[in-house]
Parts: sequence; C-alpha cells; structure tokens
Amino acid sequence: MTARLRTGPPVWRSLRARLAALGFLAVYVPVLLLFGVILVTDTEVTVQVENGVRTQSTTGGRSPWVTWTAVALGPAAAGVAWWWAGRAVRPIERIRSVAEEIEETDLGRRIGLESGPTEVVALAASFDAMLDRLQAAAETQRGLIEETSHELRVPLSVLTANAEVLLAHPDPDIEVYRQGVERSRRAAERLRATIDGLLVEARGRARALDRAPVDLTALVRGVAEDAAVPAAARRVRVRASGPADAVCTVDGPTVRRAVANLVDNAVKHAPAGSAVQVDVEVTEAEARVSVTDHGPGVPEHEQEHIFERFWRGRGDAGGTGLGLPIAGQIAAAHGGRLTLESPGPAGDCCVFRLTLRR
Repeated sequence: MTARLRTGPPVWRSLRARLAALGFLAVYVPVLLLFGVILVTDTEVTVQVENGVRTQSTTGGRSPWVTWTAVALGPAAAGVAWWWAGRAVRPIERIRSVAEEIEETDLGRRIGLESGPTEVVALAASFDAMLDRLQAAAETQRGLIEETSHELRVPLSVLTANAEVLLAHPDPDIEVYRQGVERSRRAAERLRATIDGLLVEARGRARALDRAPVDLTALVRGVAEDAAVPAAARRVRVRASGPADAVCTVDGPTVRRAVANLVDNAVKHAPAGSAVQVDVEVTEAEARVSVTDHGPGVPEHEQEHIFERFWRGRGDAGGTGLGLPIAGQIAAAHGGRLTLESPGPAGDCCVFRLTLRR
C-alpha cells in the first residue's frame, strides 16, 4: 500500500505565475523583436577600388554583443515580471491572510484596504461589510442566548421551589397538591413561551411587539403569585395592588417578563421578614408598575451602572446582570423607561418604576 503525498496546486494555476508569465512576454517579446530587426538590418558595406574599378560588397555584421544583450535581458525581464505580479496580487494575499486568521469567536479583524486596484479595494470593502454583518449577527445570537438563559432561571426556580414546598409539607391534602400543580403549570407555560420566542429569533424573524389589550393588574398579580413560593423560601412576602380597570394595549408576554425580572430582583435583595410591594398606576397616557423592596438600597455611585448588561453590585454575586437591562429594553420598546429611586445603602425603600406608553 503506497502513501499519497498531498501537494499544493500546480504552479501554473497561481494567479501570480500567470501574471508573471504574461508580464514576461509583454516585456521580452518586444525586446526579441527589436534585436531581431537589428540582426536582420545590421550589415557591413565594403568598398574597394582596384585598377580604377570600384567594387562594393555587403555582409551581415551579426555583432556578438547583440546576442548576449538579448540573452541577458531574459532573466531581467523575468525578475521584473515576477516583482510586478507580486505587487498586483498583494492586496488579494492580504484578503486571504485576514480570512485565514479570523476565528469564529473573533470577528473583529478587518482588511482595511485603502490602496490598490479599484476592483480589489471594492472587494475588500465588501468583505469588511460582510464581517460587520457577521459580527452583529454573532452578538445578537450571543445576547439572545444570554437573555434566554436568564429568563429560564425564574420559571425553573418556581418549579424547583414548588416541588420542595410540596415535598416538605407536613400534612398535604388534595387542595395543597392542586395549588402546587397550578403553579407548576403556569411556570411550564412561561418556559414554553420563552422557548417559542427563542425559536422565532433563531429563524431570523424581526423582533416586534404584539400589542393587545392586557389587564395590567391581573398580569402583576399573576407574577406575584408565581414569585410567592420562591419568596416564601426566603421568608419574604410579595403583595400586588392596582386599579380594577387597568387595561393597556401592550405586549403582554414581554411586559410580564419585565415585571417578573423586577420582582425577582426585589425578592433577592429583600431582608427576611419584609414584603415586596408591586403597585400598578394607570393614567390616560401611561401605565406604571412600581416594585418596592426594603433591602439595603443601591449606593449613589452605582446607580448609573445598574442598568448596564452584566453589571452586578457587590451584594449581587448570584445574579447574571441581565434582569434589569432586559426590563429596561422592554420598557424602551414600549416607548417608556425604567427608573430607580433609592436613598442608598443607609436608607430604605428601593423602588423600580416601569413606565409604559398605553
């Protein structure tokens, strides 16, 4: 059995070799023609006068320097042609080298070709534009995965806490099991909605709000009920209040996600024995959801960073730094905003206010 050695493509397939051959012919063929003409026309005329008779003879000169000059110009023409071909393909080599150095996790390299043939510069610009689109798509995909992983934490924690409560109940009856199964069903529905949203984003569809009339008070009470079990494990109560008529035209699932993130954040920082209050206020133009906890508050020098992605305070070691930024993005998509009111670590009553345009 013989082993086959892998070799590169033939030299004649190289663009540089082809250009060099073309350049050599373009330079050397005229030289050969010129020296050929010289050789043909190079004649020597001899005139002799003998006995008063004048005779003239013509012979070819064929000087040796002509031949040696033509031979010596061959390597020179080949070297010039090879150098010229190298300069011609240098921009293409730069594009190739950048393409080989780009890795899946590092799309920040750019060719940045500013000089060269117009067509090659245009090709490099198109390549850079493609890399910009790929980098934006990769960042969008990464952000989607991060947001989805964060959103799955809350319903999963509800399912886990609900199972622990049922298993630890000293004397469960059918009603206790019914309430636990109902909480698990709501958490499972939220999981399914989150996964469906991920599939929609993965298919490349535009993220758009699906506005519809939603009872904001009922939505907030549903979030409070879902958060009641994990909050009880921390000995924290979650209370919700709002007007009876709080119908707003919003995207219900995303608003629920934002409110759940705020409530989850408040429960996490609320001290044991305290309560998290969720209030709904509705005006003709706006709807506001205020989530108030009695935790240590946010220092003033950290308040400007609290809505940045992946930023976590010293007391938030277990968080992902995505809950508040996601809520802020949802508020902005609804033409509103997310604000914070906190007197700082020495005070009390940290309030996150989600404002939505009705």
